[in-house]
Amino acid sequence: MVHSVPHHPLLIAPSDWAEPVIRVSDDGSPALFTLQDAFNYHGYDAPGGVVLGFRLLQRAFALLAPDSAYPERKKLSLFTSFPGLGLKDTMELVTRMVTEGRYCVDSSYCDPRAQEGVAGRFYYRFTLTSSAAGTPATVELAPVEGYPSPEFIRLGKASKRPGFSAADAEAWKTAKFSLANTLLGAPAEALVRVL
Repeated sequence: MVHSVPHHPLLIAPSDWAEPVIRVSDDGSPALFTLQDAFNYHGYDAPGGVVLGFRLLQRAFALLAPDSAYPERKKLSLFTSFPGLGLKDTMELVTRMVTEGRYCVDSSYCDPRAQEGVAGRFYYRFTLTSSAAGTPATVELAPVEGYPSPEFIRLGKASKRPGFSAADAEAWKTAKFSLANTLLGAPAEALVRVL
C-alpha cells in the first residue's frame, strides 16, 4: 500500500508545482525523483534551498545533456560558493554527489556575476562527465536577479546574529516559504540563468 505524504501547509498545492520531477539514470537504470522526495529527505527547514537545488539540477541537466532523457546522476559534480543545507540535501538525494566527493563548497569564492547569499554567493558550476563524449561539459548558473530578494538575504543574515527576536524568526520562516512557493510555481528555465 502506498501512503501519500501530506504537503506542508505553508507551501502551494502540489498540483501547482511546475516541473515536479527529475529523471536520471543510475548506472543505466532509469530513476525518478520528485520535489516531494526532496522535501521528505531534507525536511522543511530550508524549503527555498530545496526547490532551488531541484531547479538548478533541472537546468544543469537540460543544458549539459540536452539529448538525454535520463542523464547519468553519478557523472555530475558541483562547485559552489553557497553552503545552504536544503540545496546540499537535494544534490545528495538526486546525484549522490556529496557522499561521492563530487560536491565542493567554498563560501569565500566570489564571482561578481552571482548575487550575494545569506552566506557565500549564489554561484553554481556544474560539470557533467560523459563517457560517450569523453570531455567534461561545464555550465555556470545562478538564480535570476531578484531571487532570493534583498529582504530574504537581510532576514537570513539577521537570523545568524544574537538578538534575533521571535517576530524576526516568524518573518524569516515566512520569507523562506515565500521563496519556496515562488520557485515551486515556475519552471527551471524561468528561474535559473546561465552566467
